[in-house]
Amino acid sequence: MKRVRYQNGSVFLDCRRNIWYFKWWDGATRRTTPLGPLSEIPTRAKACRMAESHRLAANNKTKPTGPVAKFGDAAQKYMAERMPKRFTTGGGYRNNLKKHVLPKWGSLDLCAVKPLAVDRWFLTLPLAQKTKAHIKSVMRQVFEYAMLCEMFETQRNPMDLVRITGATLREEDPTVLTPEQFRRLLCNIITEPHRTMVIVAICLGLRRSELAGLKWSDFDWLNQEVLVQRSVIANRVDAVKTKRSKARLPLDPALIEVLQNWRSLSGFKADDDWVWASPWVAGAMPLYTNAIQRDYLIPAGERAELGKIGWHTLRHTYRSWLDQTKAPMTVQKDLMRHADIKTTMNVYGKAMAEPMREANSEVVRLVIQ
Repeated sequence: MKRVRYQNGSVFLDCRRNIWYFKWWDGATRRTTPLGPLSEIPTRAKACRMAESHRLAANNKTKPTGPVAKFGDAAQKYMAERMPKRFTTGGGYRNNLKKHVLPKWGSLDLCAVKPLAVDRWFLTLPLAQKTKAHIKSVMRQVFEYAMLCEMFETQRNPMDLVRITGATLREEDPTVLTPEQFRRLLCNIITEPHRTMVIVAICLGLRRSELAGLKWSDFDWLNQEVLVQRSVIANRVDAVKTKRSKARLPLDPALIEVLQNWRSLSGFKADDDWVWASPWVAGAMPLYTNAIQRDYLIPAGERAELGKIGWHTLRHTYRSWLDQTKAPMTVQKDLMRHADIKTTMNVYGKAMAEPMREANSEVVRLVIQ
């Protein structure tokens, strides 16, 4: 019986591309796989250490003899077959892959995308930590789908070893308006339906996409409720963000009066019409909320000397005002339509200055009488 020879393979540097490679025999075929760029692997000794896993695989008789899949191929397959259906989520995943991930890792074999190299790469990216966490997440999804499709050996996902610190921490505190500041803002928005849109957004805590997605048929005037059931982003009708986002919200009689006043002025009053129907497309789509923020909301905030105010400022303000009413946290969670109460408590809103001062004074009075 012929003895099976153990092969060490060879490590070499491609001086034209400054990339280290490992070369070995696969039966009668000579194969080569990249180990990484010279900037990340400065010495041959380190390249040899990184080649060890490839050397072990080369001497494993059960190793498949087929070509090794590239990360870019797996990413393209993921985008074509497993991308999230929601337009904004899928668009964010696709943008992160095409703009950041594929230019760096697309040409490498899946097995050559090492966790340590990815971890070091994140340190060099001039992006917010939250954005880096999103990029890591989509890379993880590519590896998961590659293992499902048998493009990559089933194992612990390499991206589980990568850590993004501070991804859940805000770089800036959200802007929260006091009632007096909101009245100043509203005084600087005199056109309709922009004024009514701002009132409805802060009274219901809606996201901009949900605000745009309202139709008159969503309102149950008799039971004083509104059903939030769709979103509109970039002129695309889509589902709401999460399962919990689809919910019935209470309508105060004063808000009902504001809405019905706008309906009497609108040229699109039918039940199936958009509440904020755009006259530029004969009511086929609602007004573009990003344009309203740019042309009306932000300028109004600057005129009122409140800084840059956006739609999400109103949602943060709604959460803070709920807290000021001493509403139970479970009620606040349901009104915000969050799936997790931690999001309500830790992400949205903040205590306003006057209630904080009053609470602190109560403690001081217990000490100093």
